[in-house]
Amino acid sequence: MSKNITDENGNTYVQKKPFYKRIWFWALVVVLIAVGSTAGSGAKDSSDSNGSSKTSKTAKASKDVIKTTPEEIVANYTQKTSSQADAIYKGKTTQVTGKVLDVKDGVISGHDVTIDAGTAEGNEFEKQSLSFNFKGSNKNDALSIQPGSTITVEGKFSNAMIMGGDDGDPKWVSSVSFTNASLVK
Repeated sequence: MSKNITDENGNTYVQKKPFYKRIWFWALVVVLIAVGSTAGSGAKDSSDSNGSSKTSKTAKASKDVIKTTPEEIVANYTQKTSSQADAIYKGKTTQVTGKVLDVKDGVISGHDVTIDAGTAEGNEFEKQSLSFNFKGSNKNDALSIQPGSTITVEGKFSNAMIMGGDDGDPKWVSSVSFTNASLVK
């Protein structure tokens, strides 16, 4: 309901109800609450054919694992910009199968397992590698790995060191590092 107000100069103004006192506002609030509660409850649980419940958070976590090869990682960094390649791996766990070059104490802690990623295109002397850092309970797994063996390992992307790419020189991957590594058995 509107109300007419006259000021000291004789001008008349119409004062309307505040929005929170209007029926359309409260109808919108009810609809938003209903939609929010329906969407929220649907995302919490889903059931499989056996009737057992799985959380959507678990399903999402398994989708974040990127299964790839050392060669594909190198190709992404040499054929794309560093930021484009980082966007593929950043914040994600990556699973790789490859040949072990070396197992040694980590720079800061744990043990580093280095996997062969080939040589730089056009420069056979530049070795490319992936480095997986094993810490905590996974640290002992790293000690059981033998150079020359082929393993499947998972780790969370940390960073990539790209060399070359200046003055027409081809880019090559010095190393790509992963943390929180574990063997996939």
